[in-house]
Amino acid sequence: MSRHIYTLSYPASWHNEAWKEALPLGNGLTGVLVSGAIGYETLHFNRHDIWTGSDDSMDIPNVSDAIAKMREYIDRGDYESANNEVVHEALKAAGYKAKASPPCPLGYLNMTFEPNGIFRHYRRGVNMRTGEAFVRFEINGCEYLRQLFVSRDSDITVMRLCAQKPFTINYCLTLFEEANTAVINDRTIELIAKNGDTAMRVAFIGSFSSERSGDELAVTGQDYTVLIKCASHGSPLALDAYLNETYDSLLAKHTALHTPLYDSVNIELADDAEFLKTNEQMLAEAYENEASPALLERMWRFGRYLFISAANEKGNPVPLYGLWHGAPKLMWNSLVANENVQMTYWHALAGGLSYALLPLLKHYTSHIDIFRSCAKNIFGVNGIWISAYTNPYCCGATKHTHVIVNWISAAGWLCRHFWEYYLYSGDEDLLRREILPFMYEAATFYKEYAVVENGVVRIYPSVSPENTPLNLKDLNTHSLHGHPCPAVQNATMDMAIMKELFTNLLSGIEMTGMYADKAKEFREMLEQIPAYQINEDGAIKEWMHPDLQDNYAHRHLSHIYPVFPGNEVSRYSGDPKLFEAFKTAVRLRKLNRQCNWSLVHMACIYARFGEAEKAAECMDIMTKSVLLPSLMTVCNDWRGMGLTLNWKPVVQLDAIFGSVNVIQEMLLTWQSGKLSVLPALPARMKAGKVSGLVFPNGKLDIEWDNSGKTSITIYANKNMDVELFVRGEMKSRVILENGEKSILTF
Repeated sequence: MSRHIYTLSYPASWHNEAWKEALPLGNGLTGVLVSGAIGYETLHFNRHDIWTGSDDSMDIPNVSDAIAKMREYIDRGDYESANNEVVHEALKAAGYKAKASPPCPLGYLNMTFEPNGIFRHYRRGVNMRTGEAFVRFEINGCEYLRQLFVSRDSDITVMRLCAQKPFTINYCLTLFEEANTAVINDRTIELIAKNGDTAMRVAFIGSFSSERSGDELAVTGQDYTVLIKCASHGSPLALDAYLNETYDSLLAKHTALHTPLYDSVNIELADDAEFLKTNEQMLAEAYENEASPALLERMWRFGRYLFISAANEKGNPVPLYGLWHGAPKLMWNSLVANENVQMTYWHALAGGLSYALLPLLKHYTSHIDIFRSCAKNIFGVNGIWISAYTNPYCCGATKHTHVIVNWISAAGWLCRHFWEYYLYSGDEDLLRREILPFMYEAATFYKEYAVVENGVVRIYPSVSPENTPLNLKDLNTHSLHGHPCPAVQNATMDMAIMKELFTNLLSGIEMTGMYADKAKEFREMLEQIPAYQINEDGAIKEWMHPDLQDNYAHRHLSHIYPVFPGNEVSRYSGDPKLFEAFKTAVRLRKLNRQCNWSLVHMACIYARFGEAEKAAECMDIMTKSVLLPSLMTVCNDWRGMGLTLNWKPVVQLDAIFGSVNVIQEMLLTWQSGKLSVLPALPARMKAGKVSGLVFPNGKLDIEWDNSGKTSITIYANKNMDVELFVRGEMKSRVILENGEKSILTF
């Protein structure tokens, strides 16, 4: 069991922001952070549906003339004027103020314990397979233990406190909003805090005594259980049904739902003994040398555990902080879809967690009328436009700065996730009802927004997130967020996503017959998209226009989209010169301009290149710079070690979610009928085994050892005819019917 449990030797220790290093628990609806302190413990509670800020009640004004104005500037080569917040100023002048503000914490349960001596043998951690946290220590020979989980069955938090002799803890319950009162209910011994339509209720069960003092409750016992219910939007504070249950019975109901999700795929990269090390020990070894296979496996397991704990069919999509926003007004705390939302979900389908895609699909399809209004009133075209920043209650033009409002490819990029969901699930009803209509709307936007000149598609304004061409960096524009001149023309990413979307849509039209009358128009425009261009350094150009010079000092790798996350350009097919140009473009990126998620993105790209050691090196940099002891990730290394941008250590969990995908990309990729096993296996991963990794036609198991022997078992869940590559070499053609399996050894 040790490989499923991560432990730490220290409590959360970040000064004034202990939540950054806390233990995360969750069920996709409620999230809890546990700092693990002995004397003063604060449990942070969050709900998936508590967000602040604007809603979508404000109509989006018609400012489409602003795009025509920007095009006039760009046609004249006046990029400075085009980037002086033209659309922003038009929206501002029209009185539009929508803002996708972040979620905020629900409340806190503060626990105070006065130890009667010096602690020894302190440990805290999480059993990821059960979703159960623990804090244990010893004082004067007496062992103390706190255990807790957030039930996937009942949506309550359950905590058990026990020791070898009675002890006293003082409890105080508060909500995040100041205007609330904690009430001690004398009938059942409980704490209740209410404010408007949010509330928390804490009930104590078992053998204990209590004493009330103001809003605090002192509880003395040796072994008792605490039940905590969080309520949002007026939902009931129902706990009565659980007051006669035991901790173990409630845990069993929870694990019956949580553990199968966690077990759906298994990857083992090191011996069991390696996992007896604490996180601090593993990170110290990585800091001294490189990330061990055991640390990489622990990151994979933790990222999956965290994702499962943040994703629920009944909840919202997983934002950058998951369900663990430990403070209000945190930066970038929305659904950010110019990289971060996508990275969060990259691993889910291959990792057997396809259920989590449904809230993502629901979020975007349920706001399609707003997206249509954005397309019509901002850009003057039909179809849909989606801001990079949205939340469950605000999906309009939420950030007006040109780097966001002039980026057109959020919808197209999301279509990739929804199309792949269909490929993996085979859910043709969902394809017809939700996925293909969404893809059609996104494609309609591209078709009407793009300009065809002399038989060639031109896209402008066009943004390559969030970069500015090198020769335009010094222009005196009035950027709101430090992006001097991103709105230019013909960003390679826009072209790549448009090409991918049209290709997949045409496949969907052919399968279903839907939108058949529009197929010719999409096919003709697809054929007019220009070929990717190579610059004088032999690298793929980030902007397909001779006036725009590549800027390598940037974190985004958007123009590599055809290799990853797309699969248009591959090591196994296509033009080798073009493939090499994509490699060159990645190698030229400046190391000290990267951040946590860009290192993950780069690692995934290197895995697609088949450059295993380069992919592993990206992970090494992560473990030396942006991976906290809790295994949560921060955006940048604030310590000035030169491996990332030297900026604020803002929590961004997309990087740990993306790390799950890095490991999976090293072990398996599926691209258009080509199944590649161990395509980018680093030398340090000398032996290992995998079970249950998913591809669109089935699942597979892999086992390899340090002699080079590889055993593969392929299970078909539909008829398949695929080319099998092992360690980068074509080995076999595999033809199976639904329900069959094939065992191969190389």
